[in-house]
Amino acid sequence: MIQRLAEGDQYAFRVIFERHSGQIHAVGLKILKSPELAKDLVQDTFMKVWHHREQLKEVKNFSAYLNVVSRNLAIDLLRKKVFTTENEEYLTGYFAEDAATPGEDAEYRELEQLLHNAVDNLPPQMQQVFRLSRFERLSHAEIAERMNITRVTSKSYMVRALAAVRKYLSHYQYESLTGWIAIFLFS
Repeated sequence: MIQRLAEGDQYAFRVIFERHSGQIHAVGLKILKSPELAKDLVQDTFMKVWHHREQLKEVKNFSAYLNVVSRNLAIDLLRKKVFTTENEEYLTGYFAEDAATPGEDAEYRELEQLLHNAVDNLPPQMQQVFRLSRFERLSHAEIAERMNITRVTSKSYMVRALAAVRKYLSHYQYESLTGWIAIFLFS
């Protein structure tokens, strides 16, 4: 039948369609999560098969070939659906840095001030290690060299500084406090 389809036999095409359309529909449901889109995928897949039927002479495993064609078409369909002009504005706004509301900006500034207050309350050596690690992003080896201390001492100061900062911040109740501060403190 595949050979006959490759030669343009419409009856062979119909037989192959009936035999394999369920397989393609299942792939569509799994990837697209929509019965309507799965039906469209069946049609698109067999349209592609018909338009490229001459190439079928070289196909060794027709079922696998259909799976690859249908999966690729489904992924293309999802890409087109996600990256439409209607979604472009939303996605641009969502990922823009200035997408925060004025309230969120104010809360961020307040949290930032709380963090700086917590760091200012640390003993001078711990303060310096914390600032070098979290604000200047230096490694413990770089901190040790700059402060003329050992790496172990740098790590020890950092562990104690983090514990003191966490204790200081635990007195404040903000919904976003744990997420924002955790990202900063533990990154």
